[in-house]
Formats: sequence, structure tokens, C-alpha cells
Amino acid sequence: MKVEQLYGPKVKSFQILELEYLLQEDSPELFFSFGLKKGGQVIVTHAPARLDIMGGVADYCGANVFEMTLDRTAIAACQAREDRNLCAITLRAGNQFKPNFHCSLDNFYTDGALKTYQQVQDYFNQEPSTAWVSYILGGFYVLLKEGKINQFPHGATIVIKSDIPIGGGVASSAAVEVATLMALNQLYNLELGAMEIARLAQIVENRIAGAPCGIMDQVTAVAGTSSKILSILCQPDKILEFVSSPLNVSFVGIHTKVRRSTSSTAYIDTRIGAFMGLTILKAAFASEAEAASEEGNSAQKISEALADNYLCNVSVQEFHEQCEILLPEQMHGGEFLEKYGEIVDTATQVEPEIIYPVKSRVEHMIYENARTQQFIAAIKNAAKDPERIQDCLTEAGNLMYESNASYRDLAGLGSPEVDGLVN
Repeated sequence: MKVEQLYGPKVKSFQILELEYLLQEDSPELFFSFGLKKGGQVIVTHAPARLDIMGGVADYCGANVFEMTLDRTAIAACQAREDRNLCAITLRAGNQFKPNFHCSLDNFYTDGALKTYQQVQDYFNQEPSTAWVSYILGGFYVLLKEGKINQFPHGATIVIKSDIPIGGGVASSAAVEVATLMALNQLYNLELGAMEIARLAQIVENRIAGAPCGIMDQVTAVAGTSSKILSILCQPDKILEFVSSPLNVSFVGIHTKVRRSTSSTAYIDTRIGAFMGLTILKAAFASEAEAASEEGNSAQKISEALADNYLCNVSVQEFHEQCEILLPEQMHGGEFLEKYGEIVDTATQVEPEIIYPVKSRVEHMIYENARTQQFIAAIKNAAKDPERIQDCLTEAGNLMYESNASYRDLAGLGSPEVDGLVN
């Protein structure tokens, strides 16, 4: 079997070498029974895990986030088939996952027309034991739905190998999505750019897997490097700069073993609360701006800042002086829908029977954006001026303490285990 790595460094990691070795061995019980051909070319691609240093959950509100890659990797090995079938195989099944899944490209159609996103999401999530395939095979449907390919000339078999902790908050799903789409990009000669792959991967996660994440994970997976930290403005996916760590300074992530998921109820409700706040503020300041006669008034300024639906374009000062008073502490979903209609977020929807915290969620997003910008400045100053490194790192550390407290108290997403480590 010819194995060809088309992405990544010339010096291959142990993980990649191990998978290539397995693919080139005679392992019919593991591979060939699932459609891999011994004499066929296999394309191998990979994408890294990421460490969220600052900014995190505020990415979907247009925040500046600060991300770095980790040495954990998701690897996709992809081979063309002669039929229209799709097969996904995971080498990390464990007890909770079925290790393989088969379907046909025809499953994406009804009477010759593409199914809806919801129909495909429901199809892949029928069984909890096979829900993992939505992150892999969902990419085929998204490429069709988003017009990146008119039709696939043939199916494919994809083998996934990953050493990224699942549910550890280091973007295991984004790495799988990106590695898979990179492989499909090569297999079908789609000529997709890196950022286009990131956007498509986010659609896979949002619309097929049903996890309403922002885009920072996917951008880090396609653009991050092992030597520098990535500063991203999530409006929607602008890379601002690559920042070097100060001399002898490293960032370390500690796995608390507490499972984190962007599809959890707490994460979804926090996101909805933030978008409810955005809707309320847009309505209020649009009315004020229309009523005001002079140009450049403060209401008009905030109305323009929110025009692209990014809460983080509002400054901390503007939030306290003009926005905070307009936001309810919490609001019943039914009351909100009756007064304002649906939120602009395409990944979530307000449930009429749920009471959502609003003000605190908006406050966290706006403050976290400001903290991240201050943090990046402190890290850059520490690298630039060794004589001030201690003061700069102390400032950065205090901002991290503030971020954790806000994540817990305002975003409602903390955990005792994390607090135990922080304290």
C-alpha cells in the first residue's frame, strides 16, 4: 500500500509513522475488510490539538483570542473507493464507540435533492455509539451543500488515529474535522485554501455534529505553528499576528479530567444568553440612534459597533456607561421570542421554556475580549524587555486569574476541579 503524506513537516511524528506502518502491514482484520485496498494510494493528513490561553468562549462574540498548538495530533488516512460508499474507521474506539461506520453518498439525497442540514445531523446521530462519524463523514455533505463540489465521483475510506483527549477542552473534534477535510481536499482536487477549510470544518461541527462552537479551534488547527502563539480576531477569522513566547517562558495545560463539550447544555445556554443580549442592545441602540439628531452620538456609535453582530466591538467603558442598564439579569425564552423574535445565531435557538441569564453572559464576553488584548500586550512586552519580564508576567497571570473567575461567575461555565488547580 502506497502511503503519501501531503501535509505537515518533513520530519514525521511518531504518531504518523505508526499509522503509516500499520497501513503498510498485512492487517486484513483491521483495514482491508473495511474496503482499504492493499495496492491503493493512501493520503495521510493531520491537524494539531490547541491550547486556549486566553479568549476562549468569547470567540463566537467576535473576541480577540490567543491560541497555541499542542503536540497531540489527529491523523486522517484516506483512500479512494471504486463504489459510492463511505467508510470511517477509528483506531481509538474504546468501549463507548463502535469502531467503524458505513454509509453511501446516496444517503445525503432524497429523490435526487440534497437533504437539509438537520436531516443529515439526525442521520449521523441516531446512535450514540456512532455519533463520532459526524465529525468525519459530515465533511462530505458540507462540501456538497456549500457548493465546493457538484458531486463526488466515488466514495472513500477514512481511518482516524488521534491521541488528543476527548472532552479535554483542547479541540479534539476540530483537529479531526480539519485533518479529514485536508484529506478530502487532496483526494478530490478541490483546491480549498486553509481558511476555507477552517470555515467548512466549523460548519461540520455546528450543523452536522450539532456543537455550537466558534471558529478559533479550526483556525488554530489550520494555521497554528508549534513555535508561536496565534492571535485571532474572530470576526470571523482574521489572523492578527504570530506572537513569540518570552525567553524561558512556556504555557502548560493541565487536564482536570472534567469533560468539556461545546454541545453541553451549559455552553449552549451561555451562548444563547449572549446572543439574546446582543439582540436587546441592537434594538435599543437602533431606536436611540434613529431618534437622535446629531451625527456621531454615542447611541449611533454603539449601534454601528454592533452592526456586524459582534458583542466584543463594544468596549468595557461603553458597556458600563450605556449597555449594562439596558440588559435584564435573566429573561424567559418565551418572553424574548415574543418581544424580539429569533436571535441571529445560526448555531443555536432560544427555547421558549428556558430562563436564560443575559447580563452576566454579555459582561463576560466584553471583558474577556479586553483581558485578552491586555494579556497579549503583556506577553509581547515581556519578550521585548527582559528587564520588565517579571512585572509583565505578573500582569498576565493576574489577567488569567480574572479570566477564570469570570468564566465561572459570569459565563457560568467553571468547575470546582479547575478552581482547585487555580487556587
